[in-house]
Amino acid sequence: MEGETRPPPELDGMEGEAQPPAAACVSKVLDDENLLTEIIVRVGCPTSLVRAAGVCRLWLSHASDRAFLRRFRELHPPRLLGFYLAQREYPDAAARFFPMLPQPPGLDAVVRRASFSLDTYEGADMMECWNGSVLTCLHVQNFNHRRSEIIFAVHSPLCSERGIPTIPALHHKFGEGKLCTFIQLFSKEEGDGVSYFYIRVECDRLQTYSTVHVYVLQNGDDVWRTHLTLASGDILLYPRSSPKGVLVHNKIYVPCDPNEIVVLDLTTSILLTIQLPQGVGFGLAGNTMLSRADDSSGVYLIHAKEFQLHIWLLKGDSWLLVDTICLREMCANLLEDEPIADI
Repeated sequence: MEGETRPPPELDGMEGEAQPPAAACVSKVLDDENLLTEIIVRVGCPTSLVRAAGVCRLWLSHASDRAFLRRFRELHPPRLLGFYLAQREYPDAAARFFPMLPQPPGLDAVVRRASFSLDTYEGADMMECWNGSVLTCLHVQNFNHRRSEIIFAVHSPLCSERGIPTIPALHHKFGEGKLCTFIQLFSKEEGDGVSYFYIRVECDRLQTYSTVHVYVLQNGDDVWRTHLTLASGDILLYPRSSPKGVLVHNKIYVPCDPNEIVVLDLTTSILLTIQLPQGVGFGLAGNTMLSRADDSSGVYLIHAKEFQLHIWLLKGDSWLLVDTICLREMCANLLEDEPIADI
């Protein structure tokens, strides 16, 4: 209106060029690094985070910060892309990957492009999966020299173009008159890398006593070293290879027959036993497993009985029942909520 005094237009740094109000608001938001971090951490899908990191160096510095990535993981737990299934009838055959369908937009294309096949590692044992990587090992026995060589390989299905990370082979001698009753490899994130622990249990031929050997490959090392050798008496005479043990807070939890867990403290070299909850055991049906908590705060025991899952949390030396899931109800809800996808 005539006679009104209008404020001068904002300039964007170029002399004589006014900055549109919308652009000025966007600039104020994006120039605030604290606010920018809060926006990026809420993008949700990991593929969107990768795109955000490619905008500029400032965004990349925020998106690659380890504290930021830990927070992003807490807000958006990794989705299950699928699972590997081993063939018991053909123990030397490579495990097959089965994708979870359907996948959300953004991840479906990632799954299609990934290289999940383990045919290259035929004859090797799949030791574990973590953070998008699959760890395999191949045992080569030299009975004439009573030596064993364990060859490790790390397969990254989502980043197969990077090549295979190198893990040094582990060499050790057979114990005189000993039988190997248990082997397992454990991994532990430390700083920017991963350390590995390899446990081997041997017993005498009459199975009256056992010995535990633990080897460690620290993050950054290029050779395995002996962490401890411990006479375990009759405590670890019957360790189980299934379900697998877990490593939590420098303690290895090994399932044993029929209804107990042996805990090996890697710091104090002490062995102790923990009884399973009443009515729970490690049967031949494979209906019980151990799982490490996401924050490595403890150990979960998952027991399937008929159509129910009972989930226990180990607190000290006792068990706390934290959840009971009815599989009938859960599967019925999934069929109602999700479209049926062809495999």
